[in-house]
Amino acid sequence: MPEITELTKAFVILLAVIDPIGNLPLYISLTADKTSKEHDAIIFKTSCASVVLLTLSFLFGKFIVLFFGIQMPAFKLVGGVFLIYIAFTMLADTKATNSLWGDHSTKDDIALMPLTFPLFIGPAAISFVIIRSSEISLWSNKLISIAEFVLVGGVIWLSLKFARKLVGVLGRTGIKFVTQIMGLLLGSLAVGIIADELKELLPGLS
Repeated sequence: MPEITELTKAFVILLAVIDPIGNLPLYISLTADKTSKEHDAIIFKTSCASVVLLTLSFLFGKFIVLFFGIQMPAFKLVGGVFLIYIAFTMLADTKATNSLWGDHSTKDDIALMPLTFPLFIGPAAISFVIIRSSEISLWSNKLISIAEFVLVGGVIWLSLKFARKLVGVLGRTGIKFVTQIMGLLLGSLAVGIIADELKELLPGLS
């Protein structure tokens, strides 16, 4: 069984990358003209699709990386650098929210794009779960990781379900504060990933 600290760390990184609180203003703007029933459908589909995308990336992403001849230590190093970039944008309040998708009519299915991908489950989240999959071999541990993805989907569902209340309570300042705290945690954990892979690629550094 994986240690509880590793499970907690993985869950925190995923939440930091997904940033459910920081993405709420964009969700509200994209669904301003939706009915209550449409909101519920979008929320359900987005949370389920997020779990499916994370799970598929976790189970098969490593094989795609290896198919293209990319060594996992190199992929982990680049993934760590990308996570640091995301953390920097969160700390500097310059995070790209992928809002330039044009106007969405009421007929557009925004649950899959842009909400699931790339807003919640973007390249950073996919890179992280691929990195994590390369470090887990036992199926019992893989199932625990997939259970974490389900929990993440639940967090996304809750944040979207109560989006307007959360934004009303937190305000712009509160959302910015939460995002920057998550960015700080993400950056700190990403530095650890980079340090570990540099030791793997350059043994002389250890």
